[in-house]
Amino acid sequence: MGKVTFVVEFEDGKEPALSASTSLLGGKLVAFAWRDLIHDQVVSVDAELPSANDEVLLFDANGEGWVIGWRSMWMAMGQKETGEWEWSFQLEGLCHEDVRITHWASIPDEPAPAGEQS
Repeated sequence: MGKVTFVVEFEDGKEPALSASTSLLGGKLVAFAWRDLIHDQVVSVDAELPSANDEVLLFDANGEGWVIGWRSMWMAMGQKETGEWEWSFQLEGLCHEDVRITHWASIPDEPAPAGEQS
């Protein structure tokens, strides 16, 4: 059985009603998520950088492994971006100069409490 993944963007509040019995282009819907699963993957920083100031998971190839961090943009007078930036981290004491960030990934949603379904 073949499967196809679509990511479709809708205006907020205009998402369609979906269920396991929804027919779609001659097939049957078997799974969906209310987020962009394409970007819930590990991405090389050589291919794409995360958006400025968005907290993401960052992989440090120098030994820290996965850490939470973001790209801090440098600003000029009047809060204008200079085009320069550096990595900032949730871990206190971890410095931009100490790491070699090679990959990043979106932080997944928190799991539902035990006994609840998402």
